[in-house]
Amino acid sequence: MGIKETFAEKLKKELKDAGITQKVLARRAHISEAYISQILSGKRTPTIAVAKRIAEALGKPVSYFLEDNFDVRIFLRKSKNLSEEDIKAVEAFIDYLIEKKNNEKGR
Repeated sequence: MGIKETFAEKLKKELKDAGITQKVLARRAHISEAYISQILSGKRTPTIAVAKRIAEALGKPVSYFLEDNFDVRIFLRKSKNLSEEDIKAVEAFIDYLIEKKNNEKGR
C-alpha cells in the first residue's frame, strides 16, 4: 500500500472513530472539504503542513498517519521547503517513534 492509500485508510478510520464528517474535519483543519475528499479517495497526497493540520484536528500525532510500509521520502518531497538534511531528520524521528512504539508493545 502506498502513502496515499495508507494516509487515506487511516484518515477514514479516524473520521469514523471520532464520529465526525469530512466537513467538520475540513473546518477544524482549515482545509477545503474538496481537498479532504481527494485525500480520502487517494487522489491527492497531503503536504506536510496539511498532514499536520489534519493530525492536530483529530488529536493524533502526524506519525500515526505516516506509519506502515511506504517510502516517507515521497511524502516529504511534497513539501518543497524541506532540504535533504530536513528530510533525513524527519525520517530519523519517524524511525525513532516507530521503534519506541514497537518497544512499548513488547513490554
